Amino acid sequence: MELFDKWYNCYYQVVRQILAEASDVPVTRGRMNELSMKYGFSESGLSIIPRLLDGQWPLLRKEGNRFTSALYQKEPLLPGALPLTSLQKSWLKALFADPRIRLFLSEDAFSAIEKWLHDTKPLFYPEDFYYFDRCKDGDDYLSPSYREYFQTVLTALKQQRALKVGYETRRNHRITFIVLPCQLQYSSKDDKFRLCGFQKAEKGQEWGRKIILNLGRFQSCSLLFPAKINPAHRFHLNHPAKEPVVIQISGERNSLERCMLHFANYEKHTYYDEEKNAWISSIYYDLADETGLLVEILSFGPVIRVLGPENFLAQVRERVQKQHDLFTAQIPSR
Repeated sequence: MELFDKWYNCYYQVVRQILAEASDVPVTRGRMNELSMKYGFSESGLSIIPRLLDGQWPLLRKEGNRFTSALYQKEPLLPGALPLTSLQKSWLKALFADPRIRLFLSEDAFSAIEKWLHDTKPLFYPEDFYYFDRCKDGDDYLSPSYREYFQTVLTALKQQRALKVGYETRRNHRITFIVLPCQLQYSSKDDKFRLCGFQKAEKGQEWGRKIILNLGRFQSCSLLFPAKINPAHRFHLNHPAKEPVVIQISGERNSLERCMLHFANYEKHTYYDEEKNAWISSIYYDLADETGLLVEILSFGPVIRVLGPENFLAQVRERVQKQHDLFTAQIPSR
C-alpha cells in the first residue's frame, strides 16, 4: 500500500460518486471526467479514469461505450463523517507536529484535536526532513503575536473586511497601511507567508496600487470596515508571462504524478493527448519565476519535452548546450 493511497481520500470520493451513478445508469468516459472535476481536482481524472478503464481498479463493467458498476450492491451515500483509519490518524498527527498548522486553527480547536490524537504515533516528524534550498530566516510561527495577526488576516479574508496594518520596513521604519486583503501566499523557498492586497489611496475611497506584505514584519493588525472584493480587485501576478510554458509529459517513471506534485504551486491546464500518448500541460507563471521554472523543468530530464513558447525553448537549448560543453570539457583528450 502506497503512502498516499489513504482510505476516503479525494480519489476515493471521486470513484465513490462514479460507482454510485454507474449503479443506476451506464456512464460514459466524459461523464466520469465531469464527476472527477466536480469532486476532485482538475488533474484527478488523469490518474483515476485510466485505472478504472484499463482494469487496474476492477470496479466497472464495459457495455459498448458505457460502463456500469461491477459491485453487487450500491454503496449508500449517507451524510456524515467516515471513520478514520490508523494511517490517516498517524498522518494527521504528523501534520499537527508542523507549527504552521496552528495558524489556521483556534486554540480550542487545536487543543481538542491534539487531545483526540494523544495516543497516536505520528507518521513522521518535522526533523526527518532536511531542506537544502530553504532560507533559514523563516517566519516565527510559534510567536503568539504572529498567530494573532495571521488569524486576523484570515478573518478579514473570510468576512471581506479591510485591515489596518502596522508594518516594519527593511530599513526598520514603521508605516501604517490600510489594506484590502485579497489572498495569502506562502513561499516554500523563503518559508514565509505574505499578504497580497490593495493599498487604500490617500484621497477618496478608491483602492490604489497592489501591495505585498510579509506577515513576519507585522507590528500590529486590526479589522476595519467591510470592503467587498469585486472582479476589478482580483490580485493577479505582477508580471505574468504572455504565454504559458507548454510541456509534454511521457508518463514514464511516474512522471505525471511527480509533475503534478512538483508544479502544484503554478496555475496550469493539463490534458491527455491520445495521438502522442502523452500528457500536455500548460504552466502559467510570473516572469520573476522564469529561471526557477526553467531549472525545475530541466531537472526532470527526458520524461519532459518543452513544446513552447520559442523564447523559453531558446533558454532550454542554451542551458543544455552549456551543460554539454561543461561535461565534454572535463573529459580528458587522448
